[in-house]
Amino acid sequence: MTHTVLLSYDDFPLGLTKFEHPNPKSVVVFNPAMGVPQHFYYDLAQHLHEHGNTVYTFDYRGLGASLHQKHPKIKAGYKEWTQDFESISNHIRAQHPNVPMHMIGHSFGGNSIGLSHAYKHYDKFLNVAAQYGYVKYFGPKFKFLIHFNWRLMVPLTTSFMGYYPSGWFGLGKSLPSRAAKDWGVFLLKEGSVQEFGRRIGIDTYKDITQKMLLISIDDDLFAPKKSVDILAEKVYLNADSVRKHIVPSDYGIKRLGHFDLFRKKHKEKLWPIVTDWFEK
Repeated sequence: MTHTVLLSYDDFPLGLTKFEHPNPKSVVVFNPAMGVPQHFYYDLAQHLHEHGNTVYTFDYRGLGASLHQKHPKIKAGYKEWTQDFESISNHIRAQHPNVPMHMIGHSFGGNSIGLSHAYKHYDKFLNVAAQYGYVKYFGPKFKFLIHFNWRLMVPLTTSFMGYYPSGWFGLGKSLPSRAAKDWGVFLLKEGSVQEFGRRIGIDTYKDITQKMLLISIDDDLFAPKKSVDILAEKVYLNADSVRKHIVPSDYGIKRLGHFDLFRKKHKEKLWPIVTDWFEK
């Protein structure tokens, strides 16, 4: 494992971690969820490395190893983040020009692929809990959380604190103000990811034709099955997609939720889904 700094399109320093294999059969890039630092994915990254892949993880600006200050009081939103991902993808492809390149997207990392041209570098995608984020498709508890946060707490906290303390509400690490407000577009506007794409002038979703596995999890309040179905059918409509819905009890697992597929305790039961998808 090697930690490095990569300069993004505007020379902003991004924290990048590389699990280098001397003769990789493929390169795998993790595209993280909102407010989730890259080290959360290290166990699965190491597992994929042991299976013969070179693997990369990174943090978006204002988060984790790309924070560079005490709080994320920087001007960074989804537009900058998707451009960060494109810069990282360009760099990795240049380092491995003749090796198949795959992406694992978690939540935002999986539903934001069409907001840049980075998709062109990848041969396969695997999206975990990536959803069509419009509030209508969530359950009552999460609907309340969405309206309470994005109609009240996000405007208040970003105005007075200069960032959104999303950890207060079980929504990951603190976020830059602009990113928190952009998240509100995904959640409160019926067009969700595509509405945001129209706002920033880029929507490449229809151009994505590669193989894509979209995984939903039965007890995941953040990405209900219906929201993942709609992402596959409406947004990634031209991808060569496969849907997989995981019911934890089918694997002898009591609880899984939005995050636990990436935890090492599920290495034997769930991680073969990941390795099989990239190897077959």
